[in-house]
Amino acid sequence: MDQLSSAARVEGREVERDRPFNPYRFAASENAKDIVREAIGLLSTYEVRFGLRRNKRRPKDQETFEQTVEAILSDLIHGHLVGGSGIFVTRSNRVLGAKSRYRPAVYSKAFPATLDLLSKPEMGYVEQDVAPDIQGVSRSTVIRPGQRLLDRITEHDVDLDDFDTQQTGETIILKRLKDRANFWDDGERLDYPDDGATDRYRAQMAEINQWLHEADLKFDWKGIAWPHTPISLRDRRLRRVFTQGRFDSGGRLFGGFWQQLRKDERRVGLRISGEKAVELDYGQAGARILYGMAGRQPTSHDLYRLWGYVQQREGIKRVMSAMIFADKPLERFPQFTRKLFRSGDKIADVVEAIEQEHEPIRDRFHRGLGHEVQFIESQIMVEVLLVMKARGITALPIHDALMVPASAAATAREMMLSVFQRVAGVEGIVTQSKAEAP
Repeated sequence: MDQLSSAARVEGREVERDRPFNPYRFAASENAKDIVREAIGLLSTYEVRFGLRRNKRRPKDQETFEQTVEAILSDLIHGHLVGGSGIFVTRSNRVLGAKSRYRPAVYSKAFPATLDLLSKPEMGYVEQDVAPDIQGVSRSTVIRPGQRLLDRITEHDVDLDDFDTQQTGETIILKRLKDRANFWDDGERLDYPDDGATDRYRAQMAEINQWLHEADLKFDWKGIAWPHTPISLRDRRLRRVFTQGRFDSGGRLFGGFWQQLRKDERRVGLRISGEKAVELDYGQAGARILYGMAGRQPTSHDLYRLWGYVQQREGIKRVMSAMIFADKPLERFPQFTRKLFRSGDKIADVVEAIEQEHEPIRDRFHRGLGHEVQFIESQIMVEVLLVMKARGITALPIHDALMVPASAAATAREMMLSVFQRVAGVEGIVTQSKAEAP
């Protein structure tokens, strides 16, 4: 996630995680630009005074230097305003010197030197915890705002809307298979050759992002309990992230500010085209898509309602999802689901009950098909967004759900059902919160 410091949820608490550096952040207001201009001036003076440079930078190198300073300071300020714990960056020459579709202009071999300059005690713009140079160990340095930058944030009274993100950079992301033994592993980005599919996906994202960039989106915090989730209405650019090193795996959309909001915040405060927004969810999407992959039709309207486990529906839903992702039979309840069952319930019995109820797709469980299911789900969502755009209805995706203007809910629901049937090959279900339903 680019907007917020992510947190890994562990039962009973949250573990704060440093978030990756967003090299496309820039100062969008005069207030923010003043901070950047002052920093560039001070850094240049410092270099001359202490003889750190023998020759003046070439125009192109000077442009890159200034862009780098702006990106670092802008993202640090943004991270500070959203309450993040830190931002991790790379100092690896292997990464900074490699040609890659993901490498931004600011990631040059001079990037570490710029960080070090900003971190000089006399400058005080950045504090950095440099990772040790240990062979075979991933080297990520964590940076935080220095005291001078913290002072400038206060003096210039900047907020999140003083910064924006460039409409550049790769939107089609391919990640390798995660290391299951490493809790913190998010899957390294992989380079790839373009073909007809990636070109098409990228063109679709460009069309969607331009549409959302121009959308009439507002937010009203009135009536929303504290603490509020910090957001910037400028953060609208979506990326499509594919997983397991394949383009038929994953593919979900990430990046919009609305995805960071709590559900109650979205429902109360979000305004689309001047109207209150409502959330429409695809119900039982994973299970229904699995039926479509098998060429079979669902056995009932509610696929999570099982005889003998009527009061454990939420638990059945989570176990069934785990069975779709697992590559071998479950031997224990998935994390945090044991409490959703009775003390005498055993995982083997629950799994058997699910398999019996869903005999037509019994052979599809425990085959690690979850990411393929997500791919079909993401294809559905991209198609829905393009249909919505063509109909003139602004829609904001949240994995398997959409936020739309209240007046367009009925039309949006019809379109969502139509696309689901066409892409998944089975009938879908779209639900709207009872609190929002007319």
